[in-house]
Amino acid sequence: MMARFAAALLAGAALVGFMAPSWGQSPPGTPAPTAAPAPQAPASPTKPPYEVKGFRSASFGMTEAEVRAAIQKDFGVKPDEIRQSSNAIERTAALMVSVAALDPGPGPATAIYILGYQSKKLIQVNVVWTRDANAKPDKNDKSDKADTGPYIVAGVQLVNYFNEFGWRDGRVNLGIPLGPSTLLLFAAEDEKTGAVQVVADGVAVERKPEGRIEAAPQPGGQASLRVSYIANRTTPDIFRLERGRF
Repeated sequence: MMARFAAALLAGAALVGFMAPSWGQSPPGTPAPTAAPAPQAPASPTKPPYEVKGFRSASFGMTEAEVRAAIQKDFGVKPDEIRQSSNAIERTAALMVSVAALDPGPGPATAIYILGYQSKKLIQVNVVWTRDANAKPDKNDKSDKADTGPYIVAGVQLVNYFNEFGWRDGRVNLGIPLGPSTLLLFAAEDEKTGAVQVVADGVAVERKPEGRIEAAPQPGGQASLRVSYIANRTTPDIFRLERGRF
């Protein structure tokens, strides 16, 4: 219930400040009352701007060797614990490291560092917490593996963190359904080319008649929570077929 309520609040928060005032109309012949001077509200503190530069010690534009060194520094892993993969469609490479725990997400996490197609330098970082539906339960683990609630709670904590900063044009996207079990919890752009996204997958997403979005724990299946740090939201360094080639 707490997770459902928290996610509903997130969706509603996007509407705060856009409600029009209600104006009363005086009966005919009634003199219009003199408006009293409205008390001045204290100025809201300016939020510090967030610039998307990378994740922890890994900064966008780093070479593969520099990214590997940053991973070892941040997580204290050995060189052979850093795995490498590739994306055949985008023709990018990725360095991946798994850790047993990473706040605020529940359980193990994987950090994925993506190197650009042409530059071969860091262009994006994804941090993913995943619950494997096929994993054998640990008899010593008392948590409910059928409950995706901890992923929603961690997502809300991340949204609260990022929402304390200022973003381009003061705009953020909160609580947008991307599918029946996928919810974009947070998305915003910095003043340059960077962007941040927080996405929960494997949750029950429901749109109420009044337009409010609710997310609730969903039993069974695989669940995940992802945070993406993107260097260039408009022209990412990935392979694309040139226009006019076909």
